[in-house]
Amino acid sequence: MGLGSESTLFMQGIVEGRSLTQRLSHPPLRETVETGRHNGPLKAFLARANEAARQVFHGKVTYASLVREQVDWSLFDFVGVDHYRNARIRDRDVDMLRPLLGHGKPVINTEFGCRTHRGAEDSGAMGLGIIDWKRMGFRWLLQHIPVLGQSVRLELNGDSVRDEALQAREIVETLAILDAVGVDGAFVQTFVESFMTYSEHPQSMPWTWGASAW
Repeated sequence: MGLGSESTLFMQGIVEGRSLTQRLSHPPLRETVETGRHNGPLKAFLARANEAARQVFHGKVTYASLVREQVDWSLFDFVGVDHYRNARIRDRDVDMLRPLLGHGKPVINTEFGCRTHRGAEDSGAMGLGIIDWKRMGFRWLLQHIPVLGQSVRLELNGDSVRDEALQAREIVETLAILDAVGVDGAFVQTFVESFMTYSEHPQSMPWTWGASAW
């Protein structure tokens, strides 16, 4: 069982901000993470959540962490980390994973992947950056509403060139690296998103671009 994912960002109370957008745009976020001030509240939450979960769930438990989250892995059965390669860390990608192997427990890359456009291998987890959220406005909130959400299509903020072969190569290379360093398992994020439909002409018909995102 996964006890959560990237709680520093996705849960209220670790860093300032009531919503994910507010937390990501909050000016002190970078300093908070770099100095590690988020780790105290995070560890306290995970300890309470782990204790509560094990009272009703008797299987294996893990947590999908950010690389900069310092987790007490003695609480969990697996070490889990959401980790993407990108241009900024490509030369030290493996070095960032090695400390996780020292806990004596199976290590799982709980989230990795690559978008289906040229340049995505350099952007890592930030592939959603090619979506023009400002032009979408409030319509993006309608995406998961049954029936109504089918009429909502994403719009791009540039001239992205679709490249599924690049995506496949990046995933295969990443899996080979993870295997070589000793990581025990990995999950590609995400196999498909229902609101990301496909179009051969994403620029002329940007509202119909998408498809399996990672």
